[in-house]
Amino acid sequence: MQKPVVDLSDCILCGVCVDVCPEVFRMNNAGYIEITELTDYPQACVSEAIKNCPADCISWDADNEHIQ
Repeated sequence: MQKPVVDLSDCILCGVCVDVCPEVFRMNNAGYIEITELTDYPQACVSEAIKNCPADCISWDADNEHIQ
């Protein structure tokens, strides 16, 4: 299973990922982006968030053998 990750050290908290793919990304109470725990992540939705992230800080889990 592929899982998206957000590099919080590069994240500018713009919220584009939440707007583009709210079923996967959310802003927590502390104001940081979190990944919702799902059994399967919608590839098209996550890929759109990756493409639109101005900080280029979203990727698929590098430990996964099916990296995008």
